[in-house]
Amino acid sequence: MKRDGKYRFTLQFPAETEEQISVGNLLEQLGNRKSAIVVEAVNDYILSHPELLDLRRKIQVKVDSNISSVRLEKLIRTIVEEKFAEIGVRESVSNEKAEQISNTLEADVVQMLDNLDLFQ
Repeated sequence: MKRDGKYRFTLQFPAETEEQISVGNLLEQLGNRKSAIVVEAVNDYILSHPELLDLRRKIQVKVDSNISSVRLEKLIRTIVEEKFAEIGVRESVSNEKAEQISNTLEADVVQMLDNLDLFQ
């Protein structure tokens, strides 16, 4: 809101990622001096994305995930393997059957990871 020749905004965001926490801590430390850094950061962003100034376009800011696809794949594999271990699948079947399950699991995880592209 612009009033008396000054802009006044309230900003709130969660403290869920390292970036959010880092930015939150910096802004907290700056106290009443945060305006200069916010103006500079947003101006740099506008220079990198001049399409934002076209008011006829819908503004969409894309934020990249902090987790790499390799790390995500490892997490998914770990979770799936833990779940299989919990229900005792590997102990209750023969080695041949365990290998078939493992191969099927591998194919299913690969397919699931391929489907994650739909969410990008």
